[in-house]
This record gives sequence, C-alpha cells and structure tokens, in this order.
Amino acid sequence: MALFGRKDGKSVFGSRKDAEPKKPERHELADIPLDSMIELSDIITYEETGDTSHAFKLVIRKKYESDSLRRYMYHIRDAEEEVVIGVDHVAGTKDDYEISRWIVDDECELGDPLPDVMTLYFPNPDSEGEDIAVEYNRQDVVPATLTLANAEGEEKFDVELHEYASDNDEYMSIELCGDWLTFYVGGLITQSDIEIYPAMEAPSERK
Repeated sequence: MALFGRKDGKSVFGSRKDAEPKKPERHELADIPLDSMIELSDIITYEETGDTSHAFKLVIRKKYESDSLRRYMYHIRDAEEEVVIGVDHVAGTKDDYEISRWIVDDECELGDPLPDVMTLYFPNPDSEGEDIAVEYNRQDVVPATLTLANAEGEEKFDVELHEYASDNDEYMSIELCGDWLTFYVGGLITQSDIEIYPAMEAPSERK
C-alpha cells in the first residue's frame, strides 16, 4: 500500500519553494531605517541634557564604502540639537562594530589643501571666555563611495575621508565631497550607550 502523496518512498509533490529567497538578517547597527528612534545614554548626553538617557530621531543616514572601510554616520535630531552616531565595521569580523558619537563642527568650501596637522579651539567648560586647543594629526585619507539617504530619497557620491586623531583619543573626520568639506569631531562610546527602536522600512529602503 502506497503512502498518500508518495511513490516509491519519494514525494510526488516535490519540495515547496518560497515565493522569493529569504534576505539575510540585517544587523541592528547596519542600515538603520530613517525615522527610527535612537536613545543615547552616554556621559556626554547626560552632561548636556541632565537626563540619564535621551531620544533622538534618525533623519539622515550616510553609508561610506571602500575596500578598507564600511561606515555609517547617522544624523539624529531632537527639538534642539543634532548629534551624529558613527558605526564602523571592524575589518576581518562578521558583526563587530565600533560606535562613536560626533557633532558637525563646521561645513565650508575647500580652499587650500587640508594640512597634516590641524588645531581646533573649543570653549573651556571650567573657565568662561577661555578656549581649549586640541591638535589633530592626520592618520589616513580614504577614498569612498557615499550613499546618502534622507526624506527626499537616496543619492551616491564619490568622497574622500580625511581621518585625524589627537593624543587624547579625540577624533576628527573630514568628508570632502567635490569642493565641500564637512568636519565631524567626536570620540568613541560603547554599544551599551545606544538603544535603537527601528521604524518600519519604506519599500525603497529595503535591500
């Protein structure tokens, strides 16, 4: 007696195929959808807001790609300020990332070539009217492809990233896009300092 649906021990229906192949799982730090809420609980957020944690909305996503680099810069905003969260994939690993917190310090047109050493001045929180000088040394120049996503859509650009660091582990990354410079300054935070509440992805954002 033959088993229903089987002939000579084999299924007569064949194996069921999914309507479309399954997409790989997206790591929570990669390609975060626009309009997601990102909650920060790092020490700088506490010093600036007085809150142990503070929520921001993701409004711009920048993704930089090259042979040696995969980096996201997430521009997040609340009613009063904009902060940038950096996520760098650690080369040679599958799912290890470095997390950083930045601000956009300046934007301007390129004049003279960028120097190997740059000094920036920041207000001294302990002495009103005085500045603190921070000297940054260029570590690398990385050509990359930038994919910029915002509420208006998505565009690609060829850019250069000029990477600087100070002796106190403070960082500056300068994005050169055409003749336009964007100066990011910041430092490392930990993954425990960030909580992500993803928004529903729009169809155009799905990979």
